[in-house]
Amino acid sequence: MAEHTNRTFICSVLFLDIVEYSQRSVAEQIALKERFNAVLTEAIAGVATDDRIILDTGDGAAVSFLGDPEDTLFAGMSLRDAVAGQDVTSGPQLQIRVGVNLGPVRLVKDINGQPNIIGDGINVAQRVMSFAEPGQILVSRSYYDVMARLSEDYAKLFHYEGAKTDKHVREHEVYAISSAPSNLRRTVPVPAPKPVLRLPSLRIPKFLKLRVRTWPDTLAVNGKLLVAAPLAFTLIVGTGVIARSHRNSDGEVKTVVSVAPPAAAPRVGPAKVEAPESAPPPRDATLNIVALPWAEVFVDGTRQGVSPPLRAIPLRPGRHRVELRNGSFPAHVQTVELKPGTELSITHRFRR
Repeated sequence: MAEHTNRTFICSVLFLDIVEYSQRSVAEQIALKERFNAVLTEAIAGVATDDRIILDTGDGAAVSFLGDPEDTLFAGMSLRDAVAGQDVTSGPQLQIRVGVNLGPVRLVKDINGQPNIIGDGINVAQRVMSFAEPGQILVSRSYYDVMARLSEDYAKLFHYEGAKTDKHVREHEVYAISSAPSNLRRTVPVPAPKPVLRLPSLRIPKFLKLRVRTWPDTLAVNGKLLVAAPLAFTLIVGTGVIARSHRNSDGEVKTVVSVAPPAAAPRVGPAKVEAPESAPPPRDATLNIVALPWAEVFVDGTRQGVSPPLRAIPLRPGRHRVELRNGSFPAHVQTVELKPGTELSITHRFRR
């Protein structure tokens, strides 16, 4: 942990609050805190010690997860389920509110020389938690954006709660986490392969322009579905041309093209010499970056920003050198060749 001190990171923060803790008697506070500490310890037992920092806030706790953002999701749901299934007949009932955010935090040393966290990442997590009802988990828009791109199964867990305004007149878009199915408690199954989309062949006259753009059916990181995009096409028909498609008895699709007659015969005159049109400049390409848990993005030596969430970087066609940096992890370097008007995605997960 010493190598991370006094550095800024993008991480996910789980902020927990014991409901009506300050209104309890001292004896009840002690009992609630002991029960809270027990369920929290069990919920984060599967996360490596070097990948988390726990702060005791008095009436709750704040846990920063420096590794995978999924760890925060599983810990929050496990904690919520454990509290909901407690035996309410023994002692005061424990109720919690949970807020989750993904943002920048700075690791510093406190007065006792122990690791501490400060920054907007933990501040927003606390604000999001303040909007939650007892037993509810709310997450910020930044955390939702990352999890929704990791898997379609993750995206189904969230539902939009709306925009909330905190006491500092700062607006936050929040999402609630519903109960997860049993097969999504710790891992997400690999989604079934998408069926191949087959388009019928079309007989298109040569004077029509047909532009076809394709994307890969799926984009996955470590077996988790990120993107599913079907084949898309655009048929451009010039003015005065009408195209109609029909299927014959053999099941083949044919396109019939008719051209509208001219309005009037043009006058015969001296031929005009038109200057050749200059070729339009090539369209920019798009580079999409998905880095987990986070990365500084450099293209050709120039810093482009931080990912996540997914960043779309417009670039000129040609060869580019892309570098992803994350603290003390080895940098990921990749050279890409971009063609005009195309999209290319780079995904990388930093692991110890």
